[in-house]
Amino acid sequence: MKLSKKIVNELLPYQCHVKLTRKMDFSLGLSNRAELANSLNADLFVSVHINAGGGTGFESFIHKNAPELTRQHQNIVHGRVVSYLQGYQLTDRGQKRADFAVLRLTKMPSILLENLFLDRGTDIVFLNSEPFLAGLSNTIAEGISATLDIPLRENPWDPDWEIAQLQTDRIINTPRLPEANVSWGELATVLNRVREVPPPSTVNWDPVGEIALLMRDKILNTAREATSIALWGEFATVLNRLRKRAVNTDSWNPQAEIEALIADRLLMSTRNPGDSLSWGEFATVINRYRGTGG
Repeated sequence: MKLSKKIVNELLPYQCHVKLTRKMDFSLGLSNRAELANSLNADLFVSVHINAGGGTGFESFIHKNAPELTRQHQNIVHGRVVSYLQGYQLTDRGQKRADFAVLRLTKMPSILLENLFLDRGTDIVFLNSEPFLAGLSNTIAEGISATLDIPLRENPWDPDWEIAQLQTDRIINTPRLPEANVSWGELATVLNRVREVPPPSTVNWDPVGEIALLMRDKILNTAREATSIALWGEFATVLNRLRKRAVNTDSWNPQAEIEALIADRLLMSTRNPGDSLSWGEFATVINRYRGTGG
């Protein structure tokens, strides 16, 4: 799920509609996945997996009776991924054909990707690396966009949409202006809802209590004034702690915290650590962390 959501995020700048067969970690029958894709009249079905069984590396599959167009799609996506994995000296297990249900039952070109092995120690190191997963998801998305010749959107970033996603998912209760600054009380509240921590009060909003929850769970080291404006360096730091992304420096380095967000493709360009955090940017980074889209 994590890798699939990252791929969806990487496809957001393109002129396409992306749908996940599921957004939560629950079981969905193979035929149900194919039925959903068929009902959407999709142009391409990509089944994303992590392998197991004692091997190592990456392989891709199409159906044993797949037409030439599907093979061409596989060539492009597989080639992009292998090119990326070569930088990590990971094994190319090849392009294969099989009678897997999701490949057999889907009406459109369909590809199944097996991305490394859960039961291989060396592969797990990469699968637990946020920078590696960020690069892999970007590479797969680039392969999909290339094989379908999908153009970029004229204006891929829509801060109003990003804020609306938070409201739709009940992370925030009321809309915000994209250019408005984010206060520490608001930042703490959003992070607590994203990590599914109940609010300190069920009657009234308690921003001081929300900040205290971050301190209790060691996501924040020192208290902040609830009404004070959050800065980019501070936000990057608490988000990295939330996602357990260690930034190895001898002392607090807010620029390094921001660079970690960029390395993991939660942020597309650098920010000054002392700049105030706006709602449009804040919502965008939070949504990329949550894996929304589609």
